[in-house]
Amino acid sequence: MADPVIVAPTAQHSASVIWMHGLGDQGAGWASHAPELKMPWVKWIFPNAPNRAVTINMGAQMPAWADIKGLSPEAPEDEEGTMQTRDMVHKLIASEVASGIPASRIVVGGFSQGGAMAGFACLTHEAPLGGCFVLSGFLAMKAKVGTMLTAGGKRTPFFQAHGTQDPVVPFFFAQVSAQLVQSMVASMEFKQYPIQHTSSVEELTDLRAFLISKIPQAQAAPLPSNPEELSAKELKKALQERGVDTSDCLEKADLVNKVKSLL
Repeated sequence: MADPVIVAPTAQHSASVIWMHGLGDQGAGWASHAPELKMPWVKWIFPNAPNRAVTINMGAQMPAWADIKGLSPEAPEDEEGTMQTRDMVHKLIASEVASGIPASRIVVGGFSQGGAMAGFACLTHEAPLGGCFVLSGFLAMKAKVGTMLTAGGKRTPFFQAHGTQDPVVPFFFAQVSAQLVQSMVASMEFKQYPIQHTSSVEELTDLRAFLISKIPQAQAAPLPSNPEELSAKELKKALQERGVDTSDCLEKADLVNKVKSLL
């Protein structure tokens, strides 16, 4: 499995989003949306699924978080593959927590099969997360997730979005999944759009609103009235907390001038 694609924050890092791609895709396929969402305080993590045989595609090898045997509420599921992916997501969360980002500032989500895995990982995570989003997806392990639901999972807010014209994951399947999730969590938002198995500007705008409501930019410390007394490191941090580019600052005086321009 290839390492995740990382889109680093351009301001002070105070939140992380783990975004899982769909069947046959790669993390890079969604990474371009990170700058579009204009949340410079967020570290974006786009994991890559390993290659495996996929039943619904005649056993062809492709990037997949688990085998898919069918796309209906009654289809059997690949429990082993799903649990392996769940554990991988939990390790990514643990890594972010170890780096200083609290679980409440971490959101996990994804598209299609990635969204299915994200939902299951969030519902079975011990600590409540900042949120979970499921785009054009469904709920994995639907027959067993109720018995695996954690106290943290119950408190994680969900955002689910789906196209009413989706020919891959039928809209009614998304509705069934949403109803099940709604019965388990304290906060659930379900939105529909006149699109197929894809995303749209309207959907991403709604997703951004959800993310900002759950992991808003941390309040920056007040700017000092006498920036000359700070070190270059402290000046750079103060500017980066506000999303100010410091790459063109070659001397401390350049940093001082930028801080003064904000006063």
